[in-house]
Amino acid sequence: IREAIVKECRGDIDQWPSKLPHALFADKVTVSQVTGFSPFFLIHGVHPVLPFDLTEATFLVEGFRSGMSASSLLALRMRQIEKRPQDIKNAAAKLKKYRLGSKAQFEKRFKHALRTEPFKPGDYVLVRNSLVERELNRKTKPRYIGPYQVVRRTRNGAYILQELTGVISRSTVAAFRLIPY
Repeated sequence: IREAIVKECRGDIDQWPSKLPHALFADKVTVSQVTGFSPFFLIHGVHPVLPFDLTEATFLVEGFRSGMSASSLLALRMRQIEKRPQDIKNAAAKLKKYRLGSKAQFEKRFKHALRTEPFKPGDYVLVRNSLVERELNRKTKPRYIGPYQVVRRTRNGAYILQELTGVISRSTVAAFRLIPY
């Protein structure tokens, strides 16, 4: 434990009182070389579930490798427990990168279904037949009806449509029910 605290202080030994609780906790949840179990497991009979196991497991600390010394392992565990601001910034940067990548992949995959601009008057659309979505025999009924032509968009974002014969519908249709024809 002493060696781990000294490593984690990185030359500023006056920090040891703030590092001690993290070192003791890390020691209690780390598997012992002698018993093959952590002291926590020996007392409670279950492996500890730590906050970083649930939320930040793969992001918080890098540097784990096979064949580490006990003091190096304890020092890394202490960093996990301390949740250093720099580690959290690194985790946030990685998470942002992965989320942006996921967003781009989603937009690429569903580009035909995502609309960023409203339909214009004269566009042909299909209307989702949402009445049949609650029925038991919906598999045999059409999911979309139409085509219709857009007359205009109302102030609240719904659309007024017309049949291809020119007859204008008196009811409006919500934008989420429309797809391009």
